[in-house]
Amino acid sequence: MQMRGLMIAVSVLAVLAGGVWYTNKNPESTTKTEKLEQLVTLLQADLVEVTVARKGEEPLVLRKNSGSGNWEMVMSPSVPTSSQDAMDVVTNVSTISADQVVEENATDLIQYGLEPAQFTLTLKDKTGKTQQLLVGDQAPVGFKFYARRPNEKKVFAIAQTFKVGFDKSVNDLRDKRLVIIDDAKLARLEVVRKQDSFEFGKNSKGAWGLVKPQPYRTEAVVVDEALSKVREAKFDPSLAEDAAKKYAAGFATATAAGTLKLTDGAGTKTLEVRKTKDNEYLAKSSTVEGIHKVSEDLAKIFDKGLEDYRNKKLMDFGFEDPTRIQVDAGGKSSVLERKGEDWIWNGKKADPATVTEFLQGLRGLSAMTFVDKGFNKPTFTVTLTQRDGKTVEKLMVSKVGNFHYVRRQGETGDYEVDPKAFAELEAAVGKIKEAGAAKK
Repeated sequence: MQMRGLMIAVSVLAVLAGGVWYTNKNPESTTKTEKLEQLVTLLQADLVEVTVARKGEEPLVLRKNSGSGNWEMVMSPSVPTSSQDAMDVVTNVSTISADQVVEENATDLIQYGLEPAQFTLTLKDKTGKTQQLLVGDQAPVGFKFYARRPNEKKVFAIAQTFKVGFDKSVNDLRDKRLVIIDDAKLARLEVVRKQDSFEFGKNSKGAWGLVKPQPYRTEAVVVDEALSKVREAKFDPSLAEDAAKKYAAGFATATAAGTLKLTDGAGTKTLEVRKTKDNEYLAKSSTVEGIHKVSEDLAKIFDKGLEDYRNKKLMDFGFEDPTRIQVDAGGKSSVLERKGEDWIWNGKKADPATVTEFLQGLRGLSAMTFVDKGFNKPTFTVTLTQRDGKTVEKLMVSKVGNFHYVRRQGETGDYEVDPKAFAELEAAVGKIKEAGAAKK
């Protein structure tokens, strides 16, 4: 017990001695905050190369791609770089500032870990001009590290956050996406399942839509959710060799869950997912070597069938009011038009509240299910013109027995709707009345 107490006392004294030494070197550091001094003067926007060299190790070189503007690791063999993570390092290095001056003219740089330095940071701009900064040991008190400029003996203290920001490994800066795609040029997505497959493409407005097996209207949110899961799928670059072998063996005997095919400007990339007997999900990517474990959430993409991606909303005009709606029912044609701030119903100013109820009914009309056929002779038709005057939606309703089927002009396949929902829409049309008219 006495020996243990003695060791604790010695440790405490060592820390206190370090604190006294640091305070003696920095007599004003605890009572006064000095003006921050920028240690790198090259403009970040002009930088084209940044090198972080740790003592005794191969330097990490980051270079700006002149074509894409992205920062990439320079190494052989090359590995894909997370542009954002690399950019964070560049930003960190180019903005290093000193909290204070530790010593104006240090005669012993070894005590600060600055001769030789623990890190040498080299920055180069587009004119070829270079600057260096040397970073040494951590100060005994506070979360600071020593730093100096080459050919100078003035020692500064910099915040630990700067050191953390540039002290990165190759694995830290690797692009860890399991499928590396260019989102800006992503044009095709194919979902291949054991029982079927379907493909999505982008239209002229950049919106996702089903193109195979039929050009159906698509619930874009569901497609975006699937793509989000793909983007979030990451691999572990430091995966141990025995784990890698285990995954490879498991993948070989696992059951196929499905395959995703994504096409961007560089071609088609694939991601094959399988389920093991232990209910683990393993994936093989065409852009990353090896077999990697993925989440069940990613595999759920293959649980969704074609109908889950189809749009059940029967009208596309959304929350922007149309300019003209024609309703044909019972041998009678009625027209609702937008004139400035007013709605005109069959030539007379309409009560806006009754028009709103009708528009809400149209917006909310959805299919219960999709059918290949069922539509017969239309008994109710709505033709809607949107604000651009060019976009026209035509909805035709056919009653067959107790069923109501809807067909959209220009589409293949029909929709079955809830008779009650359609009855409410018909009732809303009948309620549209002239502004100021007495309630019945």
